[in-house]
Amino acid sequence: MKLYIIGAVASGKSTLARRVAERTGVPCTHLDDVVYMPDPAAPEGNRKRPAEERDRLFQEVLAQKSYIIEDAGRACFLEGLRQADTVVLLDPPIAVRRRRILTRWVKQNLGLEPCGYRPNFAMLRAMFRWSSRYDTGADGVRGRVGCFQKKTVVLRNNREIAAWLAQLSSPLCK
Repeated sequence: MKLYIIGAVASGKSTLARRVAERTGVPCTHLDDVVYMPDPAAPEGNRKRPAEERDRLFQEVLAQKSYIIEDAGRACFLEGLRQADTVVLLDPPIAVRRRRILTRWVKQNLGLEPCGYRPNFAMLRAMFRWSSRYDTGADGVRGRVGCFQKKTVVLRNNREIAAWLAQLSSPLCK
C-alpha cells in the first residue's frame, strides 16, 4: 500500500493517517516532519531543513515498499502523488476546518495537544491564511491532485471517512 493523504490545514490528514496506520500496520510519515526540524532557539520552535536534506528524507520514504504519507500538498512532494497507489483528498467544509483550527490552537496553548511549532497568534493567522489559499485554489493543491483523478478518493465528512475505512478493512481488500 502506497497511500498519500492530502488536504488543507485542519482537514483531518494526520488523524486519518494514524487511523489507517493502526489498521494496516503500514508506517506513516507526516511530511511536516520532513520539511521542518525542531529548533527551540527559533521563534517558531522549528526551522526548515535544507532542500537537499528534505528531498533525501522524502526519497527514503518513497523507497519503502509500503507507506502512508500525509501533507498539505506541497509542490516539492509531487512525486509522492505520482507513486501513490491511492490519493485521499480530505475536503471538509470550510466552517469545519475553521472550527478545528481554533480548537487545535487553544488545545496546543493549554498543553493538551502536542505540536512541532509555537502556537502563537502569528501561527493562528497563518493557519487561517493557508486555509483560505486552499479554498481559493491559490495554493495549487486541487490542481496537483486533479492530475491523478483516477486514483483519487475525495472524502468530505466523517460518514464518508468511516465508509472508506470500512472498505479498507474489509477482507475483500486484503
